[in-house]
Amino acid sequence: MEVSLKRTRETSDEPVYQSRKFKKVRQNEYDHPVDEEARDDEEDGDQPQPSQTLSQYGDMGANTPENGIVESVELKNFMCHQNLKIDFGEKINFVLGRNGSGKSAVMTGIVVGLGGSAAHTNRALSLKGLVKKGCPSATVTVRLRNSGCDPFRHDQFGKSVLVERKITADGGGQYRLKSHDGRTVSVKKEDLLHALDHFNIQVNNPVSLLNQDTSRNFLHSSKPGDKYKLFMKATQLEQLSMDYQLILEQIGIVTTTLNQKQKALPELEREVVQWEQKFKHLTQLDQLAESKQELEHEIAWAQVIGLEQERDKMAHNIADKERSVLRYTNKVEQCKHEVMKGEASIQEVEDDLRTVHQEVKELQKRKRQVEEQLKQKKEARGKAKHDLCEIEIERRELHSQLEEMENTIVMAREIEQMRKAHQELQNGLTQLQNEMADIQRHRRDLELKIQQTDELLYQMQKNIEDKRQQVQQCTCELSGLKRNCSEKLQVYGDWMPGLVRAIDNEGNFHKKPYGPLGRYLKVRDPKWALAVEAVLGRALLLAFCCHDQHDVQLLRRLMDTHCPQVHPAIMKQTFGDQSYNIKKISRPQSDQPTFLDIVECSDPVVCNVFIDQRGVESILMIEKPDDAVRVMHTNTPCRAKEVA
Repeated sequence: MEVSLKRTRETSDEPVYQSRKFKKVRQNEYDHPVDEEARDDEEDGDQPQPSQTLSQYGDMGANTPENGIVESVELKNFMCHQNLKIDFGEKINFVLGRNGSGKSAVMTGIVVGLGGSAAHTNRALSLKGLVKKGCPSATVTVRLRNSGCDPFRHDQFGKSVLVERKITADGGGQYRLKSHDGRTVSVKKEDLLHALDHFNIQVNNPVSLLNQDTSRNFLHSSKPGDKYKLFMKATQLEQLSMDYQLILEQIGIVTTTLNQKQKALPELEREVVQWEQKFKHLTQLDQLAESKQELEHEIAWAQVIGLEQERDKMAHNIADKERSVLRYTNKVEQCKHEVMKGEASIQEVEDDLRTVHQEVKELQKRKRQVEEQLKQKKEARGKAKHDLCEIEIERRELHSQLEEMENTIVMAREIEQMRKAHQELQNGLTQLQNEMADIQRHRRDLELKIQQTDELLYQMQKNIEDKRQQVQQCTCELSGLKRNCSEKLQVYGDWMPGLVRAIDNEGNFHKKPYGPLGRYLKVRDPKWALAVEAVLGRALLLAFCCHDQHDVQLLRRLMDTHCPQVHPAIMKQTFGDQSYNIKKISRPQSDQPTFLDIVECSDPVVCNVFIDQRGVESILMIEKPDDAVRVMHTNTPCRAKEVA
């Protein structure tokens, strides 16, 4: 079924290959013990059973390789296996089991566990398809031998490397590289790739790991190309070619970088010279700094000497001051005796002051009593003044009320007279309001007549302005028609005659271009002129048609000279001598005329351009709008695409 090959280095000159085969065989051909795992609940057959290396096979080569050998594989919730562990023998191993028991799942587990993708196994589109149904995750653990003379980071992993890959049901997962005692060393896939490269294990190489689908396709394929592709992939020539191309690209990048660096080298050399000069200046600054430091030391010692001299002077002064202190001490003693005498005098004075203070306190007490009596008399006087003021205010209020009553009597008489006058004024006001209502109605009638007159005047002025614009437009059209009588091409623009003359004078065209295309049309009935222009559009009427790309480029150069602001459209179409035969193929089945029925086209090439660009052969021309609506919405003719 699958084959795993690993090339090892031996002492002999010839290379020796140690093979590890997983093959389905009939169980009764070998009589050796096997380790049987629990059967899967979802599978009807037995679990695959590994066998140990048999002595009857003999020595399969030289000594057994000491590193890179798959010692065991453990599958948990992987494909059809719930919990399966297989310990392999030293050399050839066979995995036995019925169809559907999961033999290929063991091989798939080794591929996936060593970093392979689901696509290389041909068992699932993604990794989440390899998780057993109903389980949240799957785990694949592969143990690789790591001993001998060239182990992989033996100080970290020890005698074996455990590669554990966990796959979740949502497609995620992680790697764990563990030592022989189960301690996690790394969780990076880069370390796994380094280990596989060190052991020379090629997971994606079909010669190393060949699944059923790949072998079946290879055996049934009769194309040498497919076999050659397998050969290129198996010998890693394809990978070498890709690496070679990558190296060439990197060489180009390095060469470009080297050239850029070489171009920048003179500038860098100039910078080096500048920095050397700066370094010399800095060196001189260091020397100056040393000199400055020496001078600072000299200044410090000079200051020390000066301070020592001052210290000596101060010591001499201190001795003089001590002698002076002794003299002043004697004087202080004399002063103390005098102070004691003064203190006795002060005590006597203080006693006198205490007596005076006692007398002052008694006088202050009597003063407070007198002030209290004076305050009470002032309050009584203020109260009397307040009562007098209130009596005066009441007298004034009574006098005011008396005057108000007299005024009220006079005002009552005046109010009666005013009421009568008010009644007379009210009657006059009512009469004036009636007259004002009549005036307002007359005013509204006059305003309505004035508004109608203004609207009529505005409408007449607008009509006069419209007539004036029509007259001006007709004058312009008449002037244009007069000019067009002398030069018909000016209808397409003032620059068009010069461009057409330049085309006529140019002799490098393979075939003379047609244009403007509108000059080759003639309307049989002038009433259809606007409809024809609306169907084709001004852009198509101004367009030119060339035979090939050479003529297109030459015409564009002429347009750049004669009409640099706006270029007419240029179409490329092979020139022919005959128009398309569209009478039986594309003509609408209707009694109404088509576009080609109301115009005459003087050249078949131009006619073919209008058919290709606008489809004029299927456009019906109907004079009345009601008839056009009835034809297109009620009974649309066959092959009629548009109505104008």
